Amino acid sequence: MRCWEIGIVEKSVSACWLTLDFHFSYHAKQVARFRTANSSDVRRMWEAQTNEYGEPLSEFERAALIERHSELFGVWPQ
Repeated sequence: MRCWEIGIVEKSVSACWLTLDFHFSYHAKQVARFRTANSSDVRRMWEAQTNEYGEPLSEFERAALIERHSELFGVWPQ
């Protein structure tokens, strides 16, 4: 392996770690979003596709609600 190839690999590994850091940070925010919602709250919000304030779910909130549903019921919502 040539010296410049080592630099490319190091940058590639760094990029992968940065991507993973972003992914897990974003996922942690999703998990935290509806952390206090109980099973009836989650069921109601999912059926209505609204958040706790009655507003339509954002893309982020929808993913977060799916995470919470999975935590509470062990499956993704239908």
